[in-house]
Amino acid sequence: MSRFTSSYSDPDLHSCRSSEQVGRTYFAIRIQCGCYNASRSNFEVYSGVTSQEHLMLQDRCLAVFVDDTGHEALVKGHPVYGLGGCAVMGCDLDRVVRQPWKGIRKRVTGSPETPLHANKFPRIAKPGDIEAVGEFFRVQPFWRFGAIITQETKLSDELSLMRTIKGVLQQRINEVVQKILCKEVKVIFESSDRADKLIQEAFQDFELYRGSKYIPSECYFMPKSAAEPALEVADFVMHAVGRQARNNFKRRGSFVPDFCAVFHAVDRKLTSFMEVATVTKND
Repeated sequence: MSRFTSSYSDPDLHSCRSSEQVGRTYFAIRIQCGCYNASRSNFEVYSGVTSQEHLMLQDRCLAVFVDDTGHEALVKGHPVYGLGGCAVMGCDLDRVVRQPWKGIRKRVTGSPETPLHANKFPRIAKPGDIEAVGEFFRVQPFWRFGAIITQETKLSDELSLMRTIKGVLQQRINEVVQKILCKEVKVIFESSDRADKLIQEAFQDFELYRGSKYIPSECYFMPKSAAEPALEVADFVMHAVGRQARNNFKRRGSFVPDFCAVFHAVDRKLTSFMEVATVTKND
């Protein structure tokens, strides 16, 4: 594994709370919250074969698994882009996510080791498989979250799409940090040839705090070939987020079934979905 650090710092956006002061710059972000009623660093590059061999988590480490949806340039045919996924304490990762998800894999594919991907799932699902996945998201008490930008989002000229998404995602993770006594946070992104460089640049100054206390954090890339169950869960979360964002173009306020399964069937304290509508610079 290789590690790099950088002193890169962009003062434009520290988090996505409305009208939060960042140095001398203010940004206000109006957000569409679609989960219930509408309302308002460092990188370590991982390229191993199996995640269990290389990803070492302490019991009091918050493990955050992140995937994307859509295209980061919002090119034709891809009107949305977002980042999100799931989070769980290191001591609970096997019990709450990995082992139950391997049970889903075995049911759907016949083997607990065969990867399962959200975009292929509808084509291979047998009777009862969709209900089993819904039951997984209803029963397992892990955090799930998503941040989305669409072709209708009004971005600030001073802030790129990826920097905006970074700020929204950072705040979602920071809210989880306030609720638990984690000692550190590790954020694992599924690697993408197209987006890795942009994510790496945008998240260089990623920082988390519990109140005024700094919480150490590291970011990683992990390839799809690692077959990490938690990254597959993040894939299912973001597949649902992407479908919901596209549905919002036509029928905002109605929810697609997989989004309901992921976000509506559990304690709302475990969920957070944000669609950014407007980013403005305040004088």
